[in-house]
Amino acid sequence: MKKGVILKLLILFSLVGIIASLYLVKNHYVPPTEGALCDISSNISCSLVNSSIYSMFLDVPVALLGVLWFVYLALLSWNALRKNGNMVIAILWWSVVGLLFVVYMVVAEILLKSLCPLCTIVHLIVLITLILTIPLYKSLEIKPKNIHFFKTIKYWIISLVIVCLLIFGTFNIPLKEKNNSEDLAKCITSKGINLYSSFRCGHCLQQEELFGEALQYINMIECHPEGPNSQTELCIDKDITGTPTWVMEPNGVEVKRHSGYMTIKELKEFSGCEVK
Repeated sequence: MKKGVILKLLILFSLVGIIASLYLVKNHYVPPTEGALCDISSNISCSLVNSSIYSMFLDVPVALLGVLWFVYLALLSWNALRKNGNMVIAILWWSVVGLLFVVYMVVAEILLKSLCPLCTIVHLIVLITLILTIPLYKSLEIKPKNIHFFKTIKYWIISLVIVCLLIFGTFNIPLKEKNNSEDLAKCITSKGINLYSSFRCGHCLQQEELFGEALQYINMIECHPEGPNSQTELCIDKDITGTPTWVMEPNGVEVKRHSGYMTIKELKEFSGCEVK
């Protein structure tokens, strides 16, 4: 297969990968009740994998990093159509980086005992990219020397570092609502409201982080059988089909419930706690 054809295929695969990854980013943030087009069963589900604790890397959605990876793959491939073999080497190394994330997500799926169909498409694109790039590299008549290679891609590396700093910096800047979370947490518990959660649920983790240190005042019930102090049977008895789920049940009598993540404002409305 000719160099030009391979590079054009990589650009096409990149566009498909960008679309798939953007959908996974959207799916990561929607309430669990909305689900995804690729939620087929409890063991074949994009939402389950994409909202788990493994869907975040240093507080950044892995799917967003996927978008970044495919954007750079498209740009590198486009430049490789017009420049020397240095871009081909860059694509090869970039494919190796992508493969590391594929391994990470495959291990996550094994631990979660669930398959994400759309993630699998993304994984296959990364693998195909690597497979196509290896013979492309071998076909180079003259292998560029290290010094020339780094001179050519130094601006790519600088731009990548800047973009990564912006992304990771943005997601790690605390932008939580100002609130007296301790008083709210105590009020919620006094109303007999329990939080049914799972240690492998990404939305649960986000819900817990909303309270910070005040989480100690929330009555949390772990539903995952492998979680700490698991009360799976209680969750089954209470018909908890998804986490997080807030249940107002003073004296063990359910009054109402809400499935999914809630903001501070929504929690105040749900609980009736007028905390400033």
